[in-house]
This record gives sequence, C-alpha cells and structure tokens, in this order.
Amino acid sequence: MWNNALKNCADPKRAEKFLALLKSIAPEWLSAKTSPTTRHALISLFSGSQALSEMLLRNPEWIQESLCSDTLKTPRHFEDLDGELQHALKPLIQKGAYSAAFKKVRRFNQRERIRIAVRDLAGWATATNTILEISDLAEVCLETVYRICNRRLEREAGKPYHLVPNGQWRNTEFCVLGMGKLGGQELNFSSDVDVLFAYTEDGFVFDRHPKSKRPRTDSRTTNKEFFSRLAEDFVKEVGQGGDDDDRLYRIDLNLRPDGSAGPLAQSISSYENYYAQYGQVWERMMLIKTRRVAGCKELAAEFIETIQPFRYPRLVGEWILDELSSMRNRITDERLQTEERETNLKLGFGGIREIEFSIQILQVLHGGKQPFIQHHQTLPASQKLADYRLMYQSDANDLVEAYCFLRRAEHRVQMEEDRQTHSLPKSKDAFTRISKLMGFRNSREFGKELERQRIRVRKVYEKVVGTTPNKKEKSLSVPSLKTKAEWTQQLAERGFQEVNQSFRMLSEFVNGPGFGHVSQRTVKLALNLIGKLMDLTSEKDHRHTAAIDRKLSDPDRVLTRLSGFLEAYGSRANLLETWNHNTSLFELLLFLFDRSEFLGELALQTPDLIDELEMSGQLRKRKNTETNLEELRFGTTDKNQLQWIRRYHESEQMRIGLRDILGLTDYEQSILELSNLADACVQYAMEIVLKKHRLKNPPFTVIALGKYGGQELNYGSDLDFFFVAKDSVKNWSRLQKIGNDILSLLSENTINGKVYDTDTRLRPDGEAGPLVNTLNAYREYYRLRAKLWEIQSVSRCRPVAGNPVVAKEFIYFVQQVTDFKNLRDQPAAYSQEWKSEIRHMRDRIEKERTPIGKAHWAIKTGAGGMIDAEFIAQACCLESGHYEPNTLNALNQALNSGILSSKNAEKLIENYQALKRIEGILRRWSFEGETTLPHQPNDLYRVGGR
Repeated sequence: MWNNALKNCADPKRAEKFLALLKSIAPEWLSAKTSPTTRHALISLFSGSQALSEMLLRNPEWIQESLCSDTLKTPRHFEDLDGELQHALKPLIQKGAYSAAFKKVRRFNQRERIRIAVRDLAGWATATNTILEISDLAEVCLETVYRICNRRLEREAGKPYHLVPNGQWRNTEFCVLGMGKLGGQELNFSSDVDVLFAYTEDGFVFDRHPKSKRPRTDSRTTNKEFFSRLAEDFVKEVGQGGDDDDRLYRIDLNLRPDGSAGPLAQSISSYENYYAQYGQVWERMMLIKTRRVAGCKELAAEFIETIQPFRYPRLVGEWILDELSSMRNRITDERLQTEERETNLKLGFGGIREIEFSIQILQVLHGGKQPFIQHHQTLPASQKLADYRLMYQSDANDLVEAYCFLRRAEHRVQMEEDRQTHSLPKSKDAFTRISKLMGFRNSREFGKELERQRIRVRKVYEKVVGTTPNKKEKSLSVPSLKTKAEWTQQLAERGFQEVNQSFRMLSEFVNGPGFGHVSQRTVKLALNLIGKLMDLTSEKDHRHTAAIDRKLSDPDRVLTRLSGFLEAYGSRANLLETWNHNTSLFELLLFLFDRSEFLGELALQTPDLIDELEMSGQLRKRKNTETNLEELRFGTTDKNQLQWIRRYHESEQMRIGLRDILGLTDYEQSILELSNLADACVQYAMEIVLKKHRLKNPPFTVIALGKYGGQELNYGSDLDFFFVAKDSVKNWSRLQKIGNDILSLLSENTINGKVYDTDTRLRPDGEAGPLVNTLNAYREYYRLRAKLWEIQSVSRCRPVAGNPVVAKEFIYFVQQVTDFKNLRDQPAAYSQEWKSEIRHMRDRIEKERTPIGKAHWAIKTGAGGMIDAEFIAQACCLESGHYEPNTLNALNQALNSGILSSKNAEKLIENYQALKRIEGILRRWSFEGETTLPHQPNDLYRVGGR
C-alpha cells in the first residue's frame, strides 16, 4: 500500500526519506492499519514540501490531530477555527499567561498550515478553497492576537474614551483593516499581511469610565498614544516568534498614509482627511480590497463608508486615466526588463498581477457609477464585470481559469521552502517535481499549459489597458530632459553656487526620495514648478543690476529649504498639485526661504502655517493691538498658556514677516505691527496672571522703554519695560510675584522656544532694585539719582498695560523730568554741558560696540549710523520739552518746530529710514541683533536682493 503511494507521488525519493525519518520517530503511523486518507496525506506532504515535512516531523502529534480524519477532505471555516482556538486559549488568558497564549496561537497556525497544504497537495481542495482557508486562518490568528494585546494593554493602562457632541464620554473603538491579498481573502502560502490600524476619535485613557462631562485637568495618556502602543504590540506579536517557534506572518505597514513616516494608528477623521486631500491612484486600487480582519466591526464599516468616495470616484477625470496609463507602462517596462519574465508567476508576462490589475482598473473607472461591481475579491469581481457588460464573459472565464491555475502553481512553489517567492525553480528536477505536483506527467506538458494560460491573460490585459502603441515614457528623472552637464551649466548661469548638490535636489524634487511610485502627473507638476523656480533666479551677468527685487538672492539655500519643506509636509503629490493651482503660494514660500532664515525654519517646523495664513486672507489684514488681544483671548481656556501665547506669537511673526516680504506693507507699518503684537501679548499676559491671582483690577502699570517704548520693535527685538505701582499698595510681596508671573509667561522657554526676551534692568537700581516699585520711588529716583543716560532712556517710555491712573501720573512726571527747558535750575542729571555729555556717550558707544575694522559697515553704531539719529531726536526732545518716544516722530516734530533746519532734517529722516529698512532686512533674516552689513560681494548681493 505504501509502495503504490510512493510510486505515484511527485518525488518518491524525498517521500521515502521522510517516511524513514517518521519511522524512527513515530513508527505506529507506518503500520498497515494506517488509513488510506492518512497515507495519502503524508505522502503528498512529504513529496510536496521540504519545509512543512520537517515541521511535521518535529511535531508528530499533529498527525493524529489533523491528518487522520475523513474531515481532512472538507475545508474548515473561520467559525470552526476560531471556536477551537478560543477554547484552547481560555484558561491561559484567564490566568494572564499571555506569552504562553501567543505561543499556542503560533503552533495552532503552523499545524493548520500543514493541514491546508496537505489538502491542496493531495487534490482534496480547489485553488479557491485553499486561498480562502489560508485567509480564514490568518484572520483567526490576527483577531486572536488583537484580543490578547488589547486585553493586556487595557489591564496595564486603562481604557480609551472620547467625548461625543452631547458632552458624554464614550468607549473608543479600534480595528485592524486588511489590505491587498489579506483584505481580498486571497492570501498565498507565504504572503505578507498588509494592515492599517484605525480608531474612532482622539481622547484620553481612564482607569474607569469618566463620569464628568469634561476631561480631567491632570495629564493623561491620549488615545493616539494608547492605540499606537496597541498597534506596536500587535505588530510585535504577529511579526516575531518566541523560542523555536516561527513568526505568524510578515507584516507590512507601508500602505498606511505617508508610508513608514506616518503614524501607526490614526483616527477615522485623519484617514478621511488624508485620502480626500492627498490620496493617489494606486491608493484607490489598494483600498478596493480593504476589509476588517480584527477589532470593532462597526468601526471598520464606518472606515469603508468613509473611503468609499475616494476608492470608487463617481466622476473619473482625465488625470486618473493618465495615471492608470502611466502605471500600465511602468509595469510593462518592468516585465520587459526583468530576467524573470518567463518564470515569475506573479509579476511576469501574463501573471497574477496582470489579472488583478485588469479587474481593478475597471473597478476604479466604473465602480463609482455602478456599485454592483464593487467587490474586494478578484474572482467575484471579474464575474460582476461580465454581468454588467464591462468585460466579455469569455474574458472573465479566461481570467478565472488562469488565476486558479497560477495560484495553484504559486502555492506549490512557496510550500517547498515555506518562503515568499513567485518564481518557478530553475533546476530541471525541481521544475519537474512542480509539474507533477500540478498534475502533469512531465515538465513539457506543464510548460505548454502555463504558456497558454499566460497568453490568454495578456490578451485580456491588453484589451483593458488599451492596445494602441504608446510612446515610451521618458525616464522619471531630470537627466532624461537634459544631461547633467547641461543642467549644471544652466544652474551655474542662474546663480547657483553648489551646482552638483542643487542638481541632486532638483532630481529628487521630480522623482521623490527614491521609493514608492511617482506618477507621470506628479512628475509634470514638479517640472512645471522647477520652471517657476528658475524664472525667479537672475542670470549671472545681470546679478548686480538694480532689478533684483523679484529675484532670489540665494537659490542654493532656497532649494535646500524647499527640499526640507517637502519632507516635513509629507504628501508630495498633493503639495505639488496645490502649488501648481496656486503658484502665488509657491512663490511666497520661495521668497520666504530667501528672505528669512528664521521664518524659513519656522515654516519647516509648522508646514501648515503658510497655507493657513495665505488661504485665510490673513496676509491682507492690518492688525492693531485690540485685534491681536481679541484673538489672543480665544485661548483663555487653554490649559497651557505658555504654549498658547507662543503659538499665537509665532503665527503673527510669520504673518507680519510675509506681509513685509511680499511688499503688502511698508517697513514702518511692519514695525508698528510688531510693536502692537508685543503690546497685546503683554496685556494678555497681565490678564491671565491677574485671573490666576483673583484680582479684577491691575495694581500697577507696565512701562515700555527703548525701541519698545517708541513702537519701533524689530524682528527678534527684546522687550525693555518695568512695573510702576500706585503708592497706596499694601501687599508688597504679592506684587513681586505677579510681576514675575508676567515675565514667566512672556520669556520662559518651552520646547519650541520663548515668546520674547524681556529686560527689566532699566528700573531704578537695576537688578538690585525691586521688580515692582511705587510711583513715588520712581519720582524720587529720577529727580535725585538718575544719570543723564537714564533720563534719555525714560524719554522714550510708553505705558502698554495695567493701571491707567498710575500710567497717566507716571507719564505726566516723565514729561516734567525730561523737559530741560523748564527745569534748568533743578533737573536730574542736568548740567550746562549736557549736550557734550550726550556726544561723549555717543562716541563711547561707537568705539566700544563697533566691531574692529567694520566701522564702515556698522549701520547702527558706526559714524552716521542709526544711533546718531536716535540721539539727535532725544536731544531735541530734552531741549524743547517735547514728549515723543518714537524717533521718527520726534525728528519730524523737531523739523516742524524749527529746531532742525529743513535741509538737514529731510536728509536725516530719509537716510535714517533707509538704515532702519536695512536693519529690518538683516534682522528679518536671523531674528538676531545684526547691525553690521557683510562686506563680501556675494553676501552683500544677497542682502540687496532681500
């Protein structure tokens, strides 16, 4: 009986070898009493799979469990498999023996894979039976792993909840979605499993059901963190084994939004947003097979409903047809180039991929209007297409027959070593064995039938994708358009310095980072934008002309920043589409990178910020202090006020900087808006601190000095101010605490930086004096002890927040103490030679603060620099008794009152404004106190361009 079975099998020598090994391990299975079913099962396995035979010999008890019953000839379905596995795991899970439970799942999977292989090899199962059994087994194992991981994590961390619109907390659900062959219930013997992880909504994890309508105030684990960890646990248990056990499945997560760069688990709304805005054609085809494999059924159904308009678009635009054509050509080229053209059952000529692709193309093109062809499995979908006359019935029949034939062959190839391969063996003996396993007498007959099936598939495939010859697409790289030498020459002529590096980045701009499919449309969009970029560069011969206001001053740096922005944004195709539809947004970003290093870095950190400002119309708005403060108050309930003020300030800095760069405002308006923003932040900080201390009315006023006092703040300027309290104040220590709290809100560092650097050292006695002092203390100090430079400083003061009564009294006193005309007999720090002292002070600043050898380039402290104009303005105010903190206004006032001659004043004001503009350009670049022009020609050219 055994001899007859051996004689008729595909590989008698191998089968005989394994029978001998079995005899040494479990001789009882070689007796005459062994049933014909078991004998046929063992011989089929031993001749058909080296790896699975060895696995069975390591576990001979599985013969009794799986290969001894006539039920071996019938398939096992999900319910049967799940019932057996859950019954076996129940005591382990109840005891919390999770490692043992995972091990049992892996062994159950191995045993059942042997059973499925035997049914296939013995001829007791059709190709569709085998595919479905493999898929059901995978689903049972994945569902079980999910249940165990979820139970274990909930016991450790609690349960996730989210708020619903009625203010109640509800359990947050989670599901695992199968994609590709897993989603289509079409797994082969050694498939990867492609999955996505989805959860309902963002929220928090609680030890017990939260009864309150609002989340608790203490920090908690978020749903995103919880489900990311759950997904990580799931991936770990599925993808790795323990001890000598093999892993369950290789798991592939690269089909999720943004691939390996995207989060493991996302909410339904996140998926909806991604596919609506960034989804590509290949993702439409990928999502056709989406199906729940573990977790909440209702959530999976919601996900399917959410993506339905994307995967089956009702209106198919010409761009989708172009994309499908591009994919067709890429696949065809791939076949012609590969060495496995004849041997690869999946990717080769007339292979499994061409069958799947033919059906999925028709589903994408017609599924939006004809919902009855929407199906996640290949074979049922082909029949649906025939039923609705989108494919000939004869073609559908050919695809079904070829699909079953190719999948049976693929199973036999993969069973041999239990590894993922789609290529027929090159060895003559191995090929002959596969031929016999397929039921053919020899390899010639098998090869002939294989060729017949492939030709039938290719004919249908060509009908679907079109038979008209297409021009071969140009290679998706810049060199296909011009040679590298031509490109680098053009880059050099256009002012690029690092031409090789810039060429590489332009290539990546077109091709992407080197992984994943890049559609022909995306390539065209990228090339179009490169043209826009090149139009904004200056030819080398014209770089030093005056007409550079709309040209990039440093294209190398711009290109580097643009590359970084694409990487930070994540969705290249959608971003390129957006920029092509809105080229002004693209140009805005280029000029931002060219005109401000600081704001460019900010854009890389928060890539959505530019879009929000441009699309919302915020760039066209002028904002005063009241507008800023009103917007800041929207964040009053924010738990982290430090972060809220910083985020708002960051957004407004970007808005003001972009308005400046685009020429939507003049420089004087920019510095006024920067000063208004500072006023609003200080006022808001005081409101928050007073609320914290349960005070309705401010006990002191905030007095700004220097550029802040003159409403002349620049990019990155510090805030100079001090606190003046009313004389009747009683709780002295409380005032100091309030002052410190305000400073903390404005200047304390966060992980993303601070709002402002603040300086309160200009108060009486500097850092040695109290932070908050009374009005009388200030009167006494400035009348009796203040030096001339301190009188100059206070002449530029301005109240910006706090108690208005104290502010009014303080400014009245300042007007008196800074009026040298009326107080010659008893002014503080006054002498007959006070102008000489100011001149001496100015000379000292020039000497001590001007870098050695750079006096000519020092636009602030050098001879004829801005400090000259500021000192002139302050001297005019002291002499005339005019109270005017703003330098430009003070100079105009001196002109109008005749203190300065018309000729001198007009030239002074013109040049002062020019120097201020240059300073603003320097500071806008770095947000640092840059007051010296570069003296190298290229660097100076860049400043000129900016």
